[in-house]
Amino acid sequence: MNFRLYYQALALTALMAALLNQGTLAQPVYDEAMMTVPERTGYARTSTHQEVLETIDNLVQGTSLVHRETMLVTHDGREIPLLVVADPPITSPAAARASGKPVIYIQGNIHGGEVEGKEAILILLRDILHGDRRHLLANQIIALAPIYNADGNDAMTENSRPNQELSPVMTGQRFSHGYDLNRDGMAVETPETRGLYRNVLQRWDPQLFVDMHTTNGTWHGYALTYAPSYHSAGDPATTDYTMNVLLPAVTRAVKQKYDLDFFLFGDFSLDTWPPTEFRTFHHAPRYLTNMMGLRNRMAILSETFSHDRFYQRIHSANVFIEEILEFSNENAATIQRINREADARTVTRIRQQGGRVRNGVAFDMVPLSEPVSIRSYNHIPYRTASGEIQYARSAELITIEGVANYQQFRPLRSAVMPRAYLIPAELTAVIEKLTQHGIAVTRLSAPETLAVEAFSIASRETQSYVQNGHRNTRLSGAYQPMERSFNAGDYRVSLETPLANLIFYLLEPEADDGLAYWNYFDQYLAELEENGEPLVYPVFKVMN
Repeated sequence: MNFRLYYQALALTALMAALLNQGTLAQPVYDEAMMTVPERTGYARTSTHQEVLETIDNLVQGTSLVHRETMLVTHDGREIPLLVVADPPITSPAAARASGKPVIYIQGNIHGGEVEGKEAILILLRDILHGDRRHLLANQIIALAPIYNADGNDAMTENSRPNQELSPVMTGQRFSHGYDLNRDGMAVETPETRGLYRNVLQRWDPQLFVDMHTTNGTWHGYALTYAPSYHSAGDPATTDYTMNVLLPAVTRAVKQKYDLDFFLFGDFSLDTWPPTEFRTFHHAPRYLTNMMGLRNRMAILSETFSHDRFYQRIHSANVFIEEILEFSNENAATIQRINREADARTVTRIRQQGGRVRNGVAFDMVPLSEPVSIRSYNHIPYRTASGEIQYARSAELITIEGVANYQQFRPLRSAVMPRAYLIPAELTAVIEKLTQHGIAVTRLSAPETLAVEAFSIASRETQSYVQNGHRNTRLSGAYQPMERSFNAGDYRVSLETPLANLIFYLLEPEADDGLAYWNYFDQYLAELEENGEPLVYPVFKVMN
């Protein structure tokens, strides 16, 4: 026996044991019940709603750091939990406000087949409660909703997402009972959206909203892509900070720590190769992250790369949200300040310029000033028997230089922001939508005759395709001054509120994602038409 080597081995073993005891190399050993379903099954399966609840129960057992609420109950009767994680513990929104810490909200699984965020959030919860991420609670409160679309998640079928190449084999459905929950940000027609708005946005007022997805299949070269809440009618500061400061910092941290490449969300066309344009998704606030911008809050959309294997997608999603939380924990006061200043600017703008200032109601996607380099799998052109040029993807990753980066929006049409809107009492469905958004409305206590601006409709077009059960309506026309008599009980909606930009987008007749677009005035206008009356939009502007 080589005693020198033997004693060296003993000394190394003792050193490793000492380091483990000191926490230097500590790797916690979890109970099996704390592991996610993918981890326990070698990434063959994703979790059902019931398995998510069981994992949560096992993770929170014995800790006081998690306050649990029911965000909503789905159409099929499934309870959607909201987990509020804080140190010291927080059990109410009032206590959260008193703490001075921002609430950061992260949700997964809004599309039932896009399951990576669901599993990554459970791992995050485990890392905070039982691993090495407890420090993330120093300066913030973390609200988690791992499984937002439980009905869609549990409608599992084989290969429901073929671009994921049976990884895993069984996943849920994108929609919930025919609704795309990430197109319901303005119409608020599903129990999920109503529960989110009532029990999270209006109750806990998160300063940053993270919505986790998996992309539908573009063969870019990134482990994850992301987008801020895009500029539309909202205050630009929240988007600018997210786009120019927060997301670049997270990208650098993920590359340094994990050697993963993350980038802005976008798609390119294979009409030509190499691509010359890289385009993000639509600006409309029907998408929940964009809607948050109208509320003067920061938001991030994340998209893992569907062609990675399941374990890689979960890892990318997990490190992304954990690094976001590292950033927000270090910059909590800055995030709160930027949002608070956006609130104040929105109110001041109406007080000082209401009746004069214009804001966009329809937008066009345009490129940023600087082109970008993008990573992509290479594509090989070939000519088919019919003479067409098509492209076969290769396994080679390349960098494409000088690509126009379509990541911002400019107004195509604008309208004047009033000081208030007046709405006839019979339009109760419109008022219900406003209150579901948390918008305050008052009623006239006596009849009044007022000078207002009224929108005279020149054309009313119905779109040919169906979106979330709607054939959306587009109105065009012009505002004209008039005197109009209003009755006691008619509604007044003031814009002297931080939600002014949201109110404006909801109520403007030509807004490309407002309540008129979502058919909430169709019946009223059809009755005017049948009676031969002038087509006047029944929301009136008070300018002075």
